[in-house]
Amino acid sequence: PGAARGLPETTNRPPSHARTATDRMPSTLQPLLLFASLATAAAFPDGLWTGASYDGIEAAEEAVALHQVEVLKQFANSVEEVKERVQKTAPGWALGIVSAVAGFLDETVQVPAVKAHAAAMSLAQAVSLSDLRPGGRPVRWEHLTVVSGDGTRLRATVAIPQQRGGERASFPVVVMPNSWALCVLEYTLKQQEWAAAGYVVLHYQARGWFNSEGLIEVAGPADVADASAVLDEVGKRAAEWRADAEAIGMVGVSYGGGLALLGAAHDARVKCAASLSGWGNLTRALAGQAAPNQVWFDILMSTSILVGRPDPQIHAMWESLVSAVVDPAANVDPLLAWAEERSPEAFAAKMCGRRLPVLVSNNAQDELFVSDAALMLRQTLHGAGCRVQLLINQGVHAMAELPSLAGIGGLVAHQPVWDETLRFMQAHLRPSKEPPPAGAQQGEVGHPHPPSRPAIRFQLRSPEGIFVAPRFVSYDRWPPREQEAVSLRLGQPLLG
Repeated sequence: PGAARGLPETTNRPPSHARTATDRMPSTLQPLLLFASLATAAAFPDGLWTGASYDGIEAAEEAVALHQVEVLKQFANSVEEVKERVQKTAPGWALGIVSAVAGFLDETVQVPAVKAHAAAMSLAQAVSLSDLRPGGRPVRWEHLTVVSGDGTRLRATVAIPQQRGGERASFPVVVMPNSWALCVLEYTLKQQEWAAAGYVVLHYQARGWFNSEGLIEVAGPADVADASAVLDEVGKRAAEWRADAEAIGMVGVSYGGGLALLGAAHDARVKCAASLSGWGNLTRALAGQAAPNQVWFDILMSTSILVGRPDPQIHAMWESLVSAVVDPAANVDPLLAWAEERSPEAFAAKMCGRRLPVLVSNNAQDELFVSDAALMLRQTLHGAGCRVQLLINQGVHAMAELPSLAGIGGLVAHQPVWDETLRFMQAHLRPSKEPPPAGAQQGEVGHPHPPSRPAIRFQLRSPEGIFVAPRFVSYDRWPPREQEAVSLRLGQPLLG
């Protein structure tokens, strides 16, 4: 149907607390080792009791916790006995693992909700799961509820780095909205990794998903207001968390990537934003070249019904889109307006008026948010004045990001997208105030100015796929300079 043109305010709907049989979904989306699975059962009734009211959730948590305490006490006692038996004969690495397991179970018994989460992450870091490495700052975890402006309550977790003795430093903040249909565990490994590196990392469940109240509105105005409510919470807790409320970035994958860009566009407290496998123009994503993407719409709708509560307006808008393709005379203004208000491109002037740094990363074989659309988003933001860095990786939707999130990053070749994202945050949230080291070039990490990374990087395709180290070609502009010196023609060569 073409480019979007604008959207009126949608009517407010009361939060839905109705439960269905499909609402009861176990949170087993991330393989965080057997021990982390135990932690999930104790710590995250979120996944087990989706859609319940908060009173129901708290009652369920209490019941689950009482049962888990007794079970885990027995586990802890057994592990302690095993530890004593192997102390004299086992190698040091085995003792370390047994000790970590015992500590994990002990922490779980004390406070099943938060302590189990923290202990599981400490264990994952101790065994170098995925991108985690031992060391860094101690990390404290907290589960909290953020109340948005309309009263909708959102579930969130925050990983908080701890100051070292005598230290007075404050920590930059990274806010991560969830991806479509993924639970509270989605960013857990990244939260632990980045908090150990000195960032307060807050992940929140957008409205309508799992145990966050409200309806899924596909990054609508209410979601934008929710992002600002999360930033308000950061401001209120800044002193307690030792957070620097003047250094906030937003990062998200897929749905979370769109929310990150929209949140940054509408709230100047966000100093930089990274969209990984996200979108720029929703109309282009769902119906590029007037061809509705029915397969992806079916996938998105089915998963939203399974683990969330979609706004009925979503399906109505899709039907309007399909009808418009069949009937050119159909009125598409409401549809285009609905899509535009959910399209970061529509707010380029607002976003880039303050020269917001933006990282855009998409995947070459993505059939939902295609790489051509990522280039268009880059061009739009760059032309409006944003400082944009673009990565095009190999893989389907979110493939470059998922291995590290799922804890299997060590089983495939390391993808640099998360390294680039952390480097991007480092450059724009905590650039060094010290003189650059001898020999450092302008823009390197550790230099007082943001890093001068290539503006655009394309990952080259390899026959071995994701099992070999990725190789990239880089350009400092688009279209590239090399293209200007080449002319291609169809047909017979021209004579003379």
